[in-house]
Order: sequence, then structure tokens, then C-alpha cells
Amino acid sequence: MYRNHHPATLAAFGPDTGHDIPTTVEFTRALRPLLARFGTHPNLHLVLFTVDPTVYAREIGPLAGFYPSVYAGVPWWFLDNPAAIRHFHESVTEIAGFPRLSGFIDDTRAFCSIPARHDMARRLDAGYLAGLVAAHRLDEDEALDTLTRLVSVQPQKVFKL
Repeated sequence: MYRNHHPATLAAFGPDTGHDIPTTVEFTRALRPLLARFGTHPNLHLVLFTVDPTVYAREIGPLAGFYPSVYAGVPWWFLDNPAAIRHFHESVTEIAGFPRLSGFIDDTRAFCSIPARHDMARRLDAGYLAGLVAAHRLDEDEALDTLTRLVSVQPQKVFKL
């Protein structure tokens, strides 16, 4: 991520004002030495985040699907729009599964936006799970349990809270 890409906007409005631009990232080769040594260690929790949507299915999903120490970081604080989160779910959960997701976490400094962001996250997770129920890939009880885990259990487990 190239933070604060536009100097004039940075000067006028300060950091974190919407001019962070994604850059190419690569996880598979870069993390291989670490994961070869510690990727199956029970005490390591490595959460991978990116704003590059091409990396979700190609690298993060497979890494989180194989290594018990790797989790796919749900990119809410970077990509807080419905289409991006749907794409994330379609790309990662098909490969890694819901237990390999970080769950919703938020680092917003815009205090007033927190309830709206959490509400939208819950609705998008529920909508994605409802689609799986409608396609007969999950039953309703499994979807409700998964949603509950994504909201409360998963972030605590992943971040060891």
C-alpha cells in the first residue's frame, strides 16, 4: 500500500484521507521461509491482509487453507464497500473455509462510523451465508453458527484475546 499518495491532499487534509493506493504484493514466496519453519506451530497466528483482490484466491486463501497458523484477514478497514467484501468471501472462503478467516475487525478512527461499519459487515456476512443456504450448500443452523463465530468467536481466537 502506498500511503498518502497525493502530496497536496496530504498537506491540506492530513493522513488517512482517502489517497492510499494499492501496490503489488506477493505472499507465497516471501513467507515461505517463515512458514516452512513455523507454519504448523500451534502458537503462531499469522493474519494476512491486502487490498489487492487478485491475491485473495491466488495466495491468501491457499496459504490459510493449508497452514494452521495462517488466517485470511478480512479487509474491512481497507475495502469498506459491499462488492469488495463479497469478492473477498467468494475468493477466500471457497478455498480456506470460514474457520480460517479473521472475522470482522476495525481500526477506524472515525468513531461515529463504527456502528454503521459493523452493521454493514454483519449484513454482508449474513447475505453471503444466506446465498449458501439458498444454494443448499449450508443448512440454516450451520449458517447461523458460522455467522455467530465470525462475529464473536473468530476474532477472539485469531488474535488470542
